[in-house]
Amino acid sequence: MNLKHYSIFLFVLLWASCANRGIGPQGGPKDTEPPIPLKSEPEMGALNWNGDRIEVTFNEYLELDNVSENLLMSPPQQNAPEVKARGKRLLIRFQDSLQANTTYTLDFGEAVCDYRERVPLRGYHFYFATGPEIDTLDYCGKVFDASTLNPASGIIVGIHSDLEDSAFTTKPFLRIARTDTAGYFRIGNIHPGQYRLFAVEEASRDFRLTPGEALAFADEVIEVKAPEPDTIAPDTLAVDSLAQDSSIVAQRIDKNLFLFKEEQQKLYLQRTLRPDQHRIQILFSSKPDSLPELHPLTDSLNYHIQYSARRDTLTMWLLDSMSIAQDSLFFAIRYRRTDSIFQLEWASDTIRAIWRAPRLSSKAKEALDRKNRNRRLELSCNARTGFEIYDTLRLRCATPLTAIEPDSIHLFERVDSILKPMPFTMAPFDSLSHQLLFYAKFKPEGKYELHLDSGALQDVYGITQLKQTYAMQVKSLQDYSTIRIKLNPMVEKARIQVLNSKDEVLRELPATKEGAFFEYLKPDTYYFRMYIDENEDGRWTTGEWSSKRQPEPIYYFPGKLQTKSNWDFEEEWDYQAQEQTKAKPSELIIKPSSKR
Repeated sequence: MNLKHYSIFLFVLLWASCANRGIGPQGGPKDTEPPIPLKSEPEMGALNWNGDRIEVTFNEYLELDNVSENLLMSPPQQNAPEVKARGKRLLIRFQDSLQANTTYTLDFGEAVCDYRERVPLRGYHFYFATGPEIDTLDYCGKVFDASTLNPASGIIVGIHSDLEDSAFTTKPFLRIARTDTAGYFRIGNIHPGQYRLFAVEEASRDFRLTPGEALAFADEVIEVKAPEPDTIAPDTLAVDSLAQDSSIVAQRIDKNLFLFKEEQQKLYLQRTLRPDQHRIQILFSSKPDSLPELHPLTDSLNYHIQYSARRDTLTMWLLDSMSIAQDSLFFAIRYRRTDSIFQLEWASDTIRAIWRAPRLSSKAKEALDRKNRNRRLELSCNARTGFEIYDTLRLRCATPLTAIEPDSIHLFERVDSILKPMPFTMAPFDSLSHQLLFYAKFKPEGKYELHLDSGALQDVYGITQLKQTYAMQVKSLQDYSTIRIKLNPMVEKARIQVLNSKDEVLRELPATKEGAFFEYLKPDTYYFRMYIDENEDGRWTTGEWSSKRQPEPIYYFPGKLQTKSNWDFEEEWDYQAQEQTKAKPSELIIKPSSKR
């Protein structure tokens, strides 16, 4: 190697060595520790501070994660502070001026992470005062979904010193906190006094109730005051099995709030669909108080209109070939919608229904045309071997039925090899006319057949069905169990629900002194829930802010019942024996993700 080549080799070696120093040591254990704050300017808890910039230095390089969602400033400002990470420093710059003689708290949630492994510093907050003292009191509690008693995560909880109801909808909260995955909240740095307590599923980021948002409220005024010296109330401590931070063993609970959505939801025209060439659908966001007015802008349009049970979907069946053949159809529609202050108003629009035909080969198109020429009604029936004794025999058609020949429909019981006619009644399932229900006294282990003569049913297009036979056999009583639930103490307005393992309602009965008697339950695991039907309308009723009505209270049976075939169970339930928010079986509780 000559001198020139040696010099080049030495330069490359030195350059690689220098470059490698910037990377630092490789390997080693994974960093699982969050960054630690070392110092700040101003200091945590500073008094009489009126600057516009805070700088906090940590022990390692920082990364920020979703600051806009994580950061809460209390009292909230109209413009959120600007937050940046610069190496090991966290920089906060205020966009708005600070109020005099006020304690400010910055809650960073999980926004501050270490640079390498993105381990978050959970629950990090910074506070200071613009006056001569720091407010040090706090108020704690939990927020639960009123309809399921699951913990409500990511909910904004706030207080108002203005005790008027209007403050909730017209002013931002005085101080705020956000619930964790256990539904737990802690509003800190509160001045002694009386307050109103609220919660809202914040969507508008204005820290007040906007129509359509889920909400919760405390009925009574809360009082926040310094505790008496050397006093502890053990019954206010609650072990939190869902706490996000495993180092938290117990938390003080001052108040439980129950989050609900009002029945009145924002109403608007969602979209117009044309899923089939002959079918158009107009979808609304919720149930309207009045039906829309629809006027085709195409001459000689022949159609049949249906509404869903909630009247939130309008389906139009095009009846003539010329209308069906058009790729675009236009309609003038007048409908109800909610305005910016959540009041219903009439609105007018022009909508367009477009049909985009699928691309088919000539062979596929020929097969489709042949099928359409020979089309018969598409029927389905739930008759089968193993028919549930409590079920209703149902016949469904893919298109709306407009004509039924009752004399061409027969129900038989098969006794040995003989078919014996049996009485039945027939009724449409709902206003859509797609489904027929057949009511009859079916016997356990009985065998039955439903016969349809050719042409018994006809749809809006004049299409009829071929001769059909549907056979079924009912299950034996030995395949079922029964459960009787007796409330002690008895509650006159209570209704009891049977739930499956997904917290879904399977059956519901009113509570009676003899007990709610649930028959024909298949062998399975069941759970139970009760609600107080305060308005006696036979269903669970949510809350309403305008009338200050809380949602109807719900209680869970603290255990489960595993049924077996041909068994009868009886259970006595004292719903007051366990705290309402702690009785729900853990396997039914939906645990939110720790990530917001």
